[in-house]
Amino acid sequence: MPEISLIYVIVLGLGALSSLSLWLNCKLWWTGRRKLRDAAGKLHGARVDRGLIAEQFAPFTKKFDQLGWDPQEFKFLGRPVDGVQFQDDEILIVEFKTGSSQLTPRQKHIRQLVTEGKVSFKEVRF
Repeated sequence: MPEISLIYVIVLGLGALSSLSLWLNCKLWWTGRRKLRDAAGKLHGARVDRGLIAEQFAPFTKKFDQLGWDPQEFKFLGRPVDGVQFQDDEILIVEFKTGSSQLTPRQKHIRQLVTEGKVSFKEVRF
C-alpha cells in the first residue's frame, strides 16, 4: 500500500508541476504577444506623427516647386485633407501621400464631391 500512495503522490506532483509549467508558459506567451502588439502600435503611431510633421514642411520641398505652386498660398489643414492651395485660376484640395499609402474613405468621398462639383463658397458675417 505505501508504494501505491507514493506513486500517487509522485503522479499528482508531476501533474501539478506540468499544470504550473503550462500556466506559466501561456502567461509568458500572452504577455509577449501583448508587448509585441503594444510595440507595433507605438511604431505605427510614430510613423503617423512623422507623417504629420513632414506634411507641414511639404510646401517647402522641391516637389512643391516642381508643381509651380507658391508655398505661401498653401494653407495647412491636417484633417481630413492636408491643405488647400490657392492659385490665380483654381483652388486645389491637396493630400500628400508617400510610398504605398492610400486615401482614406473620407478622403475618397471628398475627392468625389470635388469631382462632382459639389463645392461651394459661403460668406458668413458676424
